Amino acid sequence: MKITLENSISHVEINSSGAYIDTFEVKGKSIFFPKVMVKIEDQLKVRGGMHLCAPNFGEDKILYSLENHGFARDLNWQFIDYGEDFAKLSLDGIGLYEGIKFIIDYKLSHTNLFAKLLIENNSNKQVLLAPGFHPYFYAEHKAIFINNKKIDKNQLPNSIIDNSFKESFVTNGNKIFIEGLKNINEFVFWSDFKGDYLCVEPTYKSIAFKDDNGGAYRLKPGKKFEQSINIKVTL
Repeated sequence: MKITLENSISHVEINSSGAYIDTFEVKGKSIFFPKVMVKIEDQLKVRGGMHLCAPNFGEDKILYSLENHGFARDLNWQFIDYGEDFAKLSLDGIGLYEGIKFIIDYKLSHTNLFAKLLIENNSNKQVLLAPGFHPYFYAEHKAIFINNKKIDKNQLPNSIIDNSFKESFVTNGNKIFIEGLKNINEFVFWSDFKGDYLCVEPTYKSIAFKDDNGGAYRLKPGKKFEQSINIKVTL
């Protein structure tokens, strides 16, 4: 199922499959690289839009049970409420995360796209978390400046990590500002150059699942974890 959020200037398409944002446009210009299938070696992989990385961002080298970037992007979410400019979706956790509820809110306001993830531990066990958001911004691969600093594009395929809760940059003539409103403390910059996109990814501790000392959040039974961002576009 897909729904559309719109106002006089912006347009967003949300897909219940993975709770993906397939499209984000302002004044008819693509802010996110539209979601497509890209052939990489012998596999077809999804690129574009924005998806949630949960319960983990990156590889799981602690539990050895989670896919890269978690399962949230691969499962079908349920729309539990939506209107002209907002949508709320929910997902029940699987495997070691049974009893964990994932709820995401999206809201469109002028040229601002707001996203809030709420994770509720309704089980009787503690679970590890290190979620993040994975937007693909439409970008021509010329010189890349983030916070007025030039990025070494040769490092992007291996990821660049910045300890920050906000980032500003220009892509495709669009000025983008991402602010982490809650539980955002590291950004990851990445591209595999298989399309005209640059990923600027707000996360909680990014690759915290790399080992036991990575700082993954420990969500106790009966407790909640909230993470939120705001993406502002200036044309």
